[in-house]
Amino acid sequence: MDNEILKNKTLLVIIVTLLTMVAEIGFGIYTKSMALTADGFHMGTHALALSITYLVCVVVTRYKNREEILNALGGYTSALFLGLTSLGILYESVERFIHPQSISFNEAILVTVIGLIVNIVCVLIMSENHIHCHTHQEHTKHAHKHKENLNFKAAYLHILADALTSVMAIIALTCGKYFGWVFLDPLIGIVGGLIILKWSVGLIKSSFNILIGSPLKK
Repeated sequence: MDNEILKNKTLLVIIVTLLTMVAEIGFGIYTKSMALTADGFHMGTHALALSITYLVCVVVTRYKNREEILNALGGYTSALFLGLTSLGILYESVERFIHPQSISFNEAILVTVIGLIVNIVCVLIMSENHIHCHTHQEHTKHAHKHKENLNFKAAYLHILADALTSVMAIIALTCGKYFGWVFLDPLIGIVGGLIILKWSVGLIKSSFNILIGSPLKK
């Protein structure tokens, strides 16, 4: 995988995310919409996590002999952010089970659709590298299994995690609006949080294996 291409694509995704953040926060303040404002700040944390990937790409260009370790370190750090995100989703979902809240369905669906569109754009930007990464792995997995770019994988999982939560939220909110199944919102939140947590743990193990130089027992 070309580190320069990954760096440029990651920067583009960060710019798209930051523009969305500014637009959502600005419109949220103007319309006094807490949903839009909150999602805007969420976009900011997403941009912060992706900035780790970009920073590692910059450092790798200067220390190419340490590329594998640096990518593993970037993947490990981003995986921790991903894990914290999943725990936050799980906590909020359980909290809503215990203390149900009224939902402004139209507003919430609008915010979620905006987030999903942005995530789809980001996935399309990064997908070429993702396909190349896995194609390379299929041809060399017997000799280079540990060579996977975990720094890129972490960035891609952040985007997929956001897209997954957006899709699941749209399903839950739509069912809540038209069928009154309000319980689906926290329930799907828990399912999504557990899936993201699993991705995070897998990435932490993979990157940690490289950082310590020996595989963890499964």
